[in-house]
Amino acid sequence: MAKLSATAAFWGLLIGSSVVASSEVMAQEVLQVQASSRQAETEVAEWFEANRDRPTLLRAFVQRMPKGGDIHSHLSGAVYAERYIQWAAADGYCIDPAGPDLVEPSACNQDSSYFPAAQLYGRPATYDALVNLWSTRNLPFANQSGHDQFFEAFGGFDAISSSLTRQDDMVAEVANRAASQHISYLELLMTVKGSEARQLGRTVGWNSNFAQMRQRLLDEGLMDLVAQGSQDMAALEREVDKTLGCETPRPQPGCEVTVRYLQQTTRTRLPEEVFAQFVYAFELAKADSRVVGINLVAPEDNPVALRDYSLHMEMLGFLKAQFPEVNISLHAGELTLGLVPPDDLRFHIRQAVEVAQASRIGHGVAILYENEPFQLLEEMRRRGVLVEICLTSNEVILNVEGDEHPFLDYRAAGVPMTLASDDEGIARIDLSNEYGLAAQRYNLGYRDLKQLARNSLEYSFLTGDSLWASPEFNQLSLPCADDVPGSATTSAGCAGFLAGSDRARTQWQLEAEFAEFESLSSFRFR
Repeated sequence: MAKLSATAAFWGLLIGSSVVASSEVMAQEVLQVQASSRQAETEVAEWFEANRDRPTLLRAFVQRMPKGGDIHSHLSGAVYAERYIQWAAADGYCIDPAGPDLVEPSACNQDSSYFPAAQLYGRPATYDALVNLWSTRNLPFANQSGHDQFFEAFGGFDAISSSLTRQDDMVAEVANRAASQHISYLELLMTVKGSEARQLGRTVGWNSNFAQMRQRLLDEGLMDLVAQGSQDMAALEREVDKTLGCETPRPQPGCEVTVRYLQQTTRTRLPEEVFAQFVYAFELAKADSRVVGINLVAPEDNPVALRDYSLHMEMLGFLKAQFPEVNISLHAGELTLGLVPPDDLRFHIRQAVEVAQASRIGHGVAILYENEPFQLLEEMRRRGVLVEICLTSNEVILNVEGDEHPFLDYRAAGVPMTLASDDEGIARIDLSNEYGLAAQRYNLGYRDLKQLARNSLEYSFLTGDSLWASPEFNQLSLPCADDVPGSATTSAGCAGFLAGSDRARTQWQLEAEFAEFESLSSFRFR
């Protein structure tokens, strides 16, 4: 899989480009390319407006459009049910037809009614039932809310998704799908050594003095777990490369996608378990460059998650003060009126921003229920706190869509946003679908979609300086101010700058991809 590093070979960075010494030649070419780029962008934007009422054409457009990154994607939920069934058949699992439920290979002989998962291909009714149970497909016939169907789906395939033997296949699956949609960067949420961290928390026991409890965890061997977790990440990276064939003459498309990880903490556990997971996550992110940040998972409306929400934010605030370099993105405000009492809608996003010091918020649907919501929106704008918008997920889980969704409120307040898939396998979507929904529901133009894509990298947890001089994306940073991504030449100063910044280099790649996309005649003259 393609890796970004500050030590990337200089010429390897600038494929198709050459470094020129003549500033006069460079300036002339830059002016020509800039003029051509503006014209191409205008023509694509005009095509988009002329065809925005054609859903089939819009889908083709957003499928091909470069989208930068998907920075809110749960690895286990991103895999489609059909793939889990394929792996179940290959790995010797069985099916309990009464559920139907997945049965681990070691238990296949416990009941004579169980049959091998490989036989599902000859039993389409049971096959379809499993797909429906492991996703939100045919939701109207699920006999329960989208919220319950969504969160219960994870349990159906947990035996496979939590097994180390298929993690490389899971990452490869998601990376290949990303490549097919012209997504170049993924931040995948996953849990490494989570059960071990929770067990350590139970061993140490609860102590409301965070500093003392953290020290106890360290004394009881937490750093040994961190070392093991880092080894697991290195092994996963090697296995993903092998699965994708990245070092072979015929690498799969996912090799071109850069993958980083967010370590998850389960918010529905005992306080001592949650705190231990947090301490472990911070230490792992500090120790392993593949882990670029941390997040919270599990339903925000779970009774334990509601009861301990403020305590969790205080834990994070304490640890962020110890490790300011560790990035935090939090699921917050994934709630709506009726799901929880009104009092639980009034402070979650604010505490995530102000107490936990999160630099990104996942979902943020309940923002207008918060106390002093407009002041909070302004604070988020001023701090540059990005909101990861998951339109389909919010529709399925919360029954919030269209004008009931705060998308336009965030936009009016100037709060940065990007689109994310959340759990594309369970929701039966992809990131391209989210771009199409946003365009249709909120009358977004092509340039608006470009900004959402650019935001995914600008506010990603990649290391290094930004390619852009401002969040408006109207001026490149000084080393590249006189360069044009996608042009035939690159100045030595810009090339050196890109060599030292993973973020800028990925952004440069996105701009070059936009230039290529906008040159396609099919989206200008159809």
